[in-house]
Amino acid sequence: MRAMPTFPCIFCPKSYHRALQTEPPPESFGVLSSAGILRTAVPIFNGRVSPVLDTCTQLFVLESSGKQRVAKRTVPIKGPSIFERAGEVKKLGIRIIICGAVSEAFFNLLREAGIDLVCGITGDIDEVVAAYRNGTLGHARFRMPGSE
Repeated sequence: MRAMPTFPCIFCPKSYHRALQTEPPPESFGVLSSAGILRTAVPIFNGRVSPVLDTCTQLFVLESSGKQRVAKRTVPIKGPSIFERAGEVKKLGIRIIICGAVSEAFFNLLREAGIDLVCGITGDIDEVVAAYRNGTLGHARFRMPGSE
């Protein structure tokens, strides 16, 4: 197995993190697909937000249409490089990723693919998704240590 290159870890620029704290999804972020579905992903590890997006092996995908939840599922991410992982995420039609930390290189690849990121988030997946849907993801309990 090849070792992944190491990059300094960052949280997203504050503008991305702040924006999702104040407005509930999906009307305010991401681009709805032609079917009106917005796909949001959260990297998971042991039922919680994975601390580092670059190395996660599973994404929890939430599909929303307007105010109604359409579906949720867990999807494996297998690409060994950040380039392959970014391609997998794009193929899934993900428009928003809520995550902990992410390398600057992976962050830039995802942004170039048109994917919005909300970084510096920690917590139980169900609680984070509920807070995201309710527009309360900005509460201190969801902030990763060091993200402020």
